[in-house]
Amino acid sequence: MSDATQAVAPKGLFDRSKAGTSTPPVTVAVERDRIHFLCKVLGITNPVHHDVAAARAAGYPDLLAPPSFPMVVEAMADDERARRGQTNLLDLLRCDFRRLLHGGETYTYHGQIFAGDEVELVTEIRGFQDKKGGALEIAEVGLRITHPERGVLVTADRTLIHRLA
Repeated sequence: MSDATQAVAPKGLFDRSKAGTSTPPVTVAVERDRIHFLCKVLGITNPVHHDVAAARAAGYPDLLAPPSFPMVVEAMADDERARRGQTNLLDLLRCDFRRLLHGGETYTYHGQIFAGDEVELVTEIRGFQDKKGGALEIAEVGLRITHPERGVLVTADRTLIHRLA
């Protein structure tokens, strides 16, 4: 195969000029149906996630969102950004879905999320790195969900990976 016909792996697909950039804050309403649906999909049966009376009997103001609920909040925030004509994180990064891999994520819970909450989400592009001799390109991303009275509820660290070779 000649040099002209060899496939050339793209280098640096992420928009690295976006390091330090944050998405605009977006406020979303946490709905009972979304909590219930996620719990049903995940097989979570604890009544504090499904039954308002059980949640209140346990001392919660409404249904308690499960620990994986921040991903639902992020999806709702992306929907709201799209409605407003704002760019979401994946577009801001210039993710190529043909090469995109999920690296990892960790969550730190500072408070709980309940149905009826209005929470604000901000995502920050923290930086980039290369691994495996340039075969992998990694974006480091942070997420923060806050409540106007209760403060920061959840912070998260995530990595997104482009497989370049």
